[in-house]
Amino acid sequence: MLRDLDLKLQYRSSHDNIYENFYKKCLNNSINYDRAAGYFTSESLKVIAEGLDTFLLNEGKIRIVANPNLKNEDIEAIEKGYIAKEQLIENRLLEEVEVCYRTIEDDTLNVLSWLIYKNQLDIKIAFTKNNSIYHEKFGIFTDEEGGSVAFSGSANETFSGLGMNFEKVDVFFGERDKHRIENARRDFEYLWEDNTNGLNVIDLPKSIKKKLLDYRSKTPPYILQKKKNEKKIEPRDYQKSAIDHWNEAGNNGILEMATGTGKTITSLLAAQEYQIKYKRGVVLIIVPFQHLVDQWEKDINFILHQKNLKCMGNSKSWINKANRIVQDFNLGIIDNYVIITTYSAASSLHFKKIFNKLKGPSLLIADECHYITYKGFNDFPFNSFTATLGLSATPDRWWDEEGTRYMKSKIGEVVYEYTLEQAIENGKLTRYNYEPHIVEFNEIEMREYNKLSKRIINLLNKEDKEDEEQLTKLYNQRANLINKAQNKFWQFIEDFKKENLNELKHTLVYCAKGEIDRVVKEISKLGVKVSRFNSEVNNRDRSEILKQFENGTIQVLVAIKCLDEGVDVPATKTAYFLASTSNPREFVQRRGRILRTYKGKSCAQIHDYIVLPLGLSFDDFFKIASKEFPRFSEFSSSADNSATCKRGVIEILDEYNLTNLMYKKPWDVYKEMKELYS
Repeated sequence: MLRDLDLKLQYRSSHDNIYENFYKKCLNNSINYDRAAGYFTSESLKVIAEGLDTFLLNEGKIRIVANPNLKNEDIEAIEKGYIAKEQLIENRLLEEVEVCYRTIEDDTLNVLSWLIYKNQLDIKIAFTKNNSIYHEKFGIFTDEEGGSVAFSGSANETFSGLGMNFEKVDVFFGERDKHRIENARRDFEYLWEDNTNGLNVIDLPKSIKKKLLDYRSKTPPYILQKKKNEKKIEPRDYQKSAIDHWNEAGNNGILEMATGTGKTITSLLAAQEYQIKYKRGVVLIIVPFQHLVDQWEKDINFILHQKNLKCMGNSKSWINKANRIVQDFNLGIIDNYVIITTYSAASSLHFKKIFNKLKGPSLLIADECHYITYKGFNDFPFNSFTATLGLSATPDRWWDEEGTRYMKSKIGEVVYEYTLEQAIENGKLTRYNYEPHIVEFNEIEMREYNKLSKRIINLLNKEDKEDEEQLTKLYNQRANLINKAQNKFWQFIEDFKKENLNELKHTLVYCAKGEIDRVVKEISKLGVKVSRFNSEVNNRDRSEILKQFENGTIQVLVAIKCLDEGVDVPATKTAYFLASTSNPREFVQRRGRILRTYKGKSCAQIHDYIVLPLGLSFDDFFKIASKEFPRFSEFSSSADNSATCKRGVIEILDEYNLTNLMYKKPWDVYKEMKELYS
């Protein structure tokens, strides 16, 4: 109730944020707000719509008496009889609505339209009979018990008046000011009923009302939707533990959680707690790819129920909106907002400049935080955020310890870990069987591999930074020799034919770059409904493809990298890995996609194609096996058939006395190679 507020007798810009310290505080405890507001402008409409969440959800009603913003030439035209006063006022109001349409780019007009439609907002226009300016400014807040607070002063109902100009308002509340409050209430009622001497007060012209109603959407905006009917999302035990660890670490750190265990939901629940704790807060979420922005938006709407802005693609579509959100938040005009962007957009100069101005409680969520690099984010305004939360199943960067250190210096250390084994044991991920298929790396391919290795060694010995681009090219060529090994493709086709192709569905195939057309063509020849899922498929088509894949209309998806991070395909039961780098982030992410739980799915199947130079020298065999077997070790260790799949390769490794490779996981090999390299 208003009587419970700790109010001052006066608020002045030298000491107070009038909007934050007084105006919004009273709004949140009122059900009626009457205001003689000064000018009717597009900015006044913005202020009406912003920051009224609690007030509007309580079915609060606003009545505003405003003055038409007439110019000197308008007054002269009226006095000379060139145009009727009412007609000129209507013209000026129409202009203001048009200005509003062009300058207010968020959901403000839609909110206003719904308020008028629901009879929660009513506006009347006041003008003097002698063509002078109607300039008084006062207002009354009233709560459910009938208690009131009145105020008067210099502030207009505009963005500048309540937030930026130097203003002063006098406040009247309690028993001692009862007569002043009653006077204010009486004066407003006289205004509203057009009973004030020297003034004419008219209803908002029908043309203006119709114009505003034209902006109404089919469904109410989030600000008018009843939160009490929303189902509260409760975190699972491990998610609660993750949030608790992050809180204990001072709201800075990384959650290292297996793919498919709900990192997105966990982070949004953490954001919800954070905003409740500080009573407000901006949340910035950075994701790797544009198609993940829409996916995050759904979860934001489901959990936070807050306005959000998507910053991606052409900066002209979001830069002004983002700048205004930060400005409004700093002034206290808005309490909560969510901005979702990509690492590409976040590393731009425009984006950094906007968020460098951010002040107040704010949370940065970095999805797949290993994407944060010194090159792209060395001047990013991390210090503007009071909290940081990183998400990744594999936060450490592969062969980039300096990059890992930089990322953790900005986001924080790992504060919580939830492993794949824990998730499977607790039923949060699906159990799986692992079937390794040994493919021979022939002698010609081995010779080419050795040639590329020699060229790589020569460039490494030069230590010339200008050769880095050439070095990367050689690394990729060498990796592609394994990914595109000649025997791999036909071995896969033979294995695929063994499936019950009529009943086959929910199957993924990961292939190398440049191989996708070939794989799709051969699978299609078998009468299987197959679709590519790569960067050439636009976001709209992706959604439809994933929907058809889930319902079984499309039996097989063939992908390169687009399904690695963030895309949900929980229905997947079977996967074929035709290509994979030695970087564990890639194959760990892919496995996680396949192990997501789904109705009727009790066990997944992973087929993995391991390339080995069978029959060649120890040195040749070791070069390839040491790159291929860390993936085998990682996959086999958590599989239901762990012992069985090891028996299938032990004889091959035993010939080279390398059975120990079956047990060396990627980071074990990494440490050994690091020591050797050092």
